[in-house]
Amino acid sequence: MDTIILGAGLAGLSLAYFLNRKTVVLEKEVVPGGLCRSFALNDIVYDIGPHALFSKNSSILSTIIQLTPTNRLRRSNKVYYKNRFVKYPFENDLYALDPPEREYCLKEFLVNPYENYPANTMLQFFLKTFGEGITKIYLQPYNEKIWKFDPAFMDTQMVERIPKPPKEDVIKSAQGIPTEGYLHQLYFYYPQQGGIQQLIHALIERTQDKTEIITSVGIEQIFFEQGTWCVTTKQGVFRAATLINCMPLHELLKCLEVPEDVRRAAAALRYNSIHIVALQCLRDNIGENFAVYVPDTKAIFHRISKVDFLGKYYCRVPEGSTVLAEITYRPNSYLADVSPEEIVCTVIRDFDRIGLIKENDIVTTDIRSFHYAYVIYDLAHRENTDKVLQYLSDLGIICCGRFAEFEYLNMDAVFEHSLRLAAVLNGTSHD
Repeated sequence: MDTIILGAGLAGLSLAYFLNRKTVVLEKEVVPGGLCRSFALNDIVYDIGPHALFSKNSSILSTIIQLTPTNRLRRSNKVYYKNRFVKYPFENDLYALDPPEREYCLKEFLVNPYENYPANTMLQFFLKTFGEGITKIYLQPYNEKIWKFDPAFMDTQMVERIPKPPKEDVIKSAQGIPTEGYLHQLYFYYPQQGGIQQLIHALIERTQDKTEIITSVGIEQIFFEQGTWCVTTKQGVFRAATLINCMPLHELLKCLEVPEDVRRAAAALRYNSIHIVALQCLRDNIGENFAVYVPDTKAIFHRISKVDFLGKYYCRVPEGSTVLAEITYRPNSYLADVSPEEIVCTVIRDFDRIGLIKENDIVTTDIRSFHYAYVIYDLAHRENTDKVLQYLSDLGIICCGRFAEFEYLNMDAVFEHSLRLAAVLNGTSHD
């Protein structure tokens, strides 16, 4: 083979799709796809959280949606706050709040004492951009839940892409006049059938003439010998001139001899794991919404999503619905030691307590856990990530993908990074 790709997630498979060369992709799991795998509960397919296909880059979006038949859907996301739905983004529906909180959010946004200060942390960015009211009521508690890390100790890489909402829009939202935010996400695409893994199937099908995908293969050692990269596994040794890493940096470095300072930097890279709890119920109070963000600190989940929203092939017949709950946790934290059964029981109790699904209406449940879910941009993220990636680059190992680059990349950004890298390797890049 000309090229070895480590990891058959979205990054590895999209890269193989764009490359004009013979490639072998090595994957330790039985099924390719990484975080883009789908599962079935009573014949209803669900993903590892609510995937959605959208992009500001029209060319990338076109490339993605031509791979498999999709539905075009209008976003219907809400924030569930004090037993009511507030339209997402939160600042575009302040009228849904009680008058005192509505005035608190509006006045602190319009007369913001933090506006002219530099923002070096996520919390500072929220205060500077949205004011104290919106930050304290929604942004701070929600982000503490999803990251399991204090926003005062996270940098701004994750949030600096968020635009400051126009003052006239926030004023209108407080007056009950509808406004929209994040317009590039207003419509999104999703596979008509089969869940997000249908995209993975399409990539595999379209690369089979030039790519060999080998699953259930654990990598033991990686070394460079006589101008060739050698990857040793229990299934033999694979050799190629080019090695591209699309697996988590933590896992890659287990297979390499690296200096102690690089190993320390990699060990300091923080990330979250995730539990996905799927519930099928006779009825719910979520309405015709897709994703619902839950800042309530007493609820174990930070976000829920209604699978039925995605199209007729994702709906239970003749009645009922399928709902997902997401629970992030840091490896080795207290949540990491809670049993799956207790996680499910807590999710059911919390749904009942906040009034979205009655416990007696839940018919069946499923839970799946994934070790690598979200990159955490702590204050040392950039320094540690750059140190590790520079060392690998000096060795000649190229990295591509969320946990390989250790960046929070959405699906469209993964495609974009794969396309850009493939253009360089194919010799067609104009950079």
